[in-house]
Amino acid sequence: MNNMANSLANCRIRIDPEQIYFLKFILEGYDNLTIMSTVDQREGVVELKYPSELEEDVRGVLRSMAERLKLEEFV
Repeated sequence: MNNMANSLANCRIRIDPEQIYFLKFILEGYDNLTIMSTVDQREGVVELKYPSELEEDVRGVLRSMAERLKLEEFV
């Protein structure tokens, strides 16, 4: 199990706090793409964990919704 956790990439992003549930709903539609955790609900900071080989897919999904979510990437 530790090897799996070590092989996950992650990123933190800031989005419009009102869009947290929308983002979670959309990401759940992409089976096994990411694990989303809310870091700070008031500030809209969320963390995404995903297999490193899916990084381009994750970034593509985020880019497609960036304007609606008012997304800022932290890395």
